[in-house]
Amino acid sequence: MRFPLRELTIFILSIAVCSSAWTQADELALDREYLEIYQATEKVLENDPLLQNGIYYAYPYYNALGNPFLGDGEFEPGTVTFREKSYDGIHINYDIFNQQIIFSRKTGDMLLMNLMANEFISEFSFKGMNFIHASFPGESAPFYQVISECKNIACYYIWYKERREVLDAGNQRIYSFSEEKSRHYLFMDGMLNQYKNNRSFIQVIPDEARDEIKAYLKENRLNVKETSDQEMLVLIEYCNSILDRDSKLGGE
Repeated sequence: MRFPLRELTIFILSIAVCSSAWTQADELALDREYLEIYQATEKVLENDPLLQNGIYYAYPYYNALGNPFLGDGEFEPGTVTFREKSYDGIHINYDIFNQQIIFSRKTGDMLLMNLMANEFISEFSFKGMNFIHASFPGESAPFYQVISECKNIACYYIWYKERREVLDAGNQRIYSFSEEKSRHYLFMDGMLNQYKNNRSFIQVIPDEARDEIKAYLKENRLNVKETSDQEMLVLIEYCNSILDRDSKLGGE
């Protein structure tokens, strides 16, 4: 079950401004679907203070073109490991412009969203993708999508959006967000290396394994810039098998 961000944030601001004026009739008029979502989220959180005492979030881009989120901007069930505790089924969203995780919850009669502190998030799953919190030299992004993690090689993506100012029909300045984009990396021998195409992908691979992996890409007609996550996972596992074999041969 999902709900649109814009409608939810307008509702939240209405509560903040008019909370003293709520009547029983107003409460009964709340969208039943929203209530079901928040009741499910509250049940999972069980009033855990690690989450309940987070920073309140209000969506700041009402007039913007596009949104800063991964995907369509709607909250969906996900799993978050926060301070070494796993929370399954909480409704979250991933702001890839600001690199923040937001979760929804219900407190009393108020429907709210909270920011989760990045430093306490070790991993999370969202929209069928798995992410880790990591720090690499030269990269400021806190979260990396895990494509594959093998013994000799790993593959990660960083998701992001760009923002610029444009003029609307009334000649007023508003924000416009780009389509979601990703940067792709291979992690080998303690180094994170970005690749942008087949050529730069092969350049990261050790010399002794390049010919076989280059042939594999050609035989399977793979373009690492456009291939699916599943195809990339299979490719990384193949690369790992070649690297593992060469490592064993080199040790003999």
